[in-house]
Amino acid sequence: MTKISRRAPAALLVLISLSVSFGVYSVLSWFTVLPPQRYAGNQYQIQAEILSEGEKRYGNHYYTARVFRIEDTAQDVDFRVRLSHTEALNADIDDTVQCTVRFYTFEDAFGLSSRTAQLAENKVLGAYISGYDSIAVQPAEKHSLRFYCSAVRRFLDARLQAALPPDEASILSAMLLGLRIDLSDTLRRDYMSAGASHILVISGMHMAIISNFVLSAFLFLRMRRRMAAGITIVFILVFMAISGFSVSVVRSGIMQILLLLGILIGRTTDALNSLAIALLVLMISNPFCTADVSLLLSFSATLGILVLSPRMIQFLTGRIRDLSRRKMMVRLCLPLVSAVSAVLGSLPVQLFVFGTLNFSSILSSLLVLYISAWIVRIGALAVSLLGIPVLSGTASPFLFASGLLVRLQNGIIRWIASKLPLQLELSGSYLPGTVILIVLFCLLAFWLYRGKQLPVIVYFLSAVLLFGGAFFQHTVLNAYPRLLTADYGYAQCTALIHGDRAVVLLCDGSGEKAASALRSSGVRELSILHYGEKESEIRCADVLLQEFPTGQVLLPESVYWNSDHTDTLCSTYEYGCTLELDHDIRAKISANGDRVDLFYGDLQIVAEQSGAVLLPEAADILITNTADTRLSAPLTVLQTEDTSDILNEHLHTGEYIFTSDYPVLYLSLHPDGSYTIHEG
Repeated sequence: MTKISRRAPAALLVLISLSVSFGVYSVLSWFTVLPPQRYAGNQYQIQAEILSEGEKRYGNHYYTARVFRIEDTAQDVDFRVRLSHTEALNADIDDTVQCTVRFYTFEDAFGLSSRTAQLAENKVLGAYISGYDSIAVQPAEKHSLRFYCSAVRRFLDARLQAALPPDEASILSAMLLGLRIDLSDTLRRDYMSAGASHILVISGMHMAIISNFVLSAFLFLRMRRRMAAGITIVFILVFMAISGFSVSVVRSGIMQILLLLGILIGRTTDALNSLAIALLVLMISNPFCTADVSLLLSFSATLGILVLSPRMIQFLTGRIRDLSRRKMMVRLCLPLVSAVSAVLGSLPVQLFVFGTLNFSSILSSLLVLYISAWIVRIGALAVSLLGIPVLSGTASPFLFASGLLVRLQNGIIRWIASKLPLQLELSGSYLPGTVILIVLFCLLAFWLYRGKQLPVIVYFLSAVLLFGGAFFQHTVLNAYPRLLTADYGYAQCTALIHGDRAVVLLCDGSGEKAASALRSSGVRELSILHYGEKESEIRCADVLLQEFPTGQVLLPESVYWNSDHTDTLCSTYEYGCTLELDHDIRAKISANGDRVDLFYGDLQIVAEQSGAVLLPEAADILITNTADTRLSAPLTVLQTEDTSDILNEHLHTGEYIFTSDYPVLYLSLHPDGSYTIHEG
């Protein structure tokens, strides 16, 4: 009876939070999300308040801004947008910016999408600045708390960058300040490949370590327990403010504050109830946060640790009768058990969002868990001392120690990423259904066998679902090279995929979307990246270089090569040449650079751009955005945004697939010249 009463409040709070947040979600959607949608697709002159620091990603600079007036309509409004431009704005937080923008909606899809992710940060539209010269900035007369928190964060980051080498300083900034803009592409990819990206995000682990460290320090100084808990709460609030009040930071901060409040009032708090209350507060204050991937991963991992770890520890150490030996075994097993529990807890979210299960994350968590914990403890002390000018000189030994620990952690992560990339791949339209079936199956099993040990068949059937899907992915989809044609109107990508490697023939527009299309196709590495001389192609290719390890870049001699990507081989060519690519594939570049002919076995695939000068001839497969092309093919993939451009007299005999109907297509290519069409 005691066990039931202890856990019932957690379930009750979760149900209450779900029902209340659903109501708040509906109200907010009706009054704050739907009205601004009428501005999408149009260009306006606006006045907006900058709410965040600039973040450079995918060749653009992004800001969170609050639009409060649209000059063209003479209307006062109030909604948040993601403001972006290729150049950085000469504006700070709280400044007012007057500029001309084009509003656009974020991509929406089933489940987690770009739209829901932006709504989690209360951004209802995107706004791209159409002209940099027309921007007028009015400095703020008064500054808000977020400005001063940002100033402190930038000050501390600058001190770290000056005191430590770039790699060590960027890792400390990510783990302690929530700043990841200084992370190199190589280091970011290594942590991702090793399944250790969660180490770089301030989460429950970081907050718990800091909370316990501060509380223990005050208790060591013989301060009363209640007073130490109260001061620790203040410290956590300050840490949350400096690190930017992200959703995961707020969730973990609320949990620690609830645990410390239990000390203040002399009551023992339950971790599950604290997690449920934190979720309740977040969902009521911002129900859109349920679509924040970092929150979902953090919440599911924490839930997995709370629910599964005690059972695993009991299973491993329950038969040891000697109390001292049992405590020693618990300490030895706890890191591995916590890592496995976190992976199992976050497994549904990991599969649903990324289509991968990274077994390397268990090994990386096991090897660097203690190192990361001491990095947080010593690094937090070093950063605190750096922030106090009088005591900044005393930070040197702590900076030296934390720097050495970070270098050791980076070395382990690089070794795992290069030697043990143990990753299970699942993708395709069947993936969401597979994940939902596994979750429902496990919930049903827990309900039927609650209080009892689950039979082996439950684990066996779950493993069959997972590994069966992975086997299907590997043997069927990757049996032959696949030609990917992705066209979203604002982003195009044509690539030949074999296994998890791709040869990118053409890329244009949004590099973020092109990278997403490649990742959804199971691509983890680019063997060759080819792009032309258009600015939109160069920007798109630069994003792909940041997102994927790339073996070789092919570009015309007239295009400048970005020397920042030092780990990538660059080869230039003259128009009209023939290139030897992977897997007995040849590519011929036209004399004007506006056409790529791909030869694989007996197949000839032609990808042309608008304005291409072509002679009347035939190809096996034609990819074009020109309705009146003079080339003909049995299969033509026609990329065009305006269906009125498609006139019957322009279309040659053959089968046509319009990317307006099928934005993503896969063609499995066979050496005998045949192919199979798969809708993405």
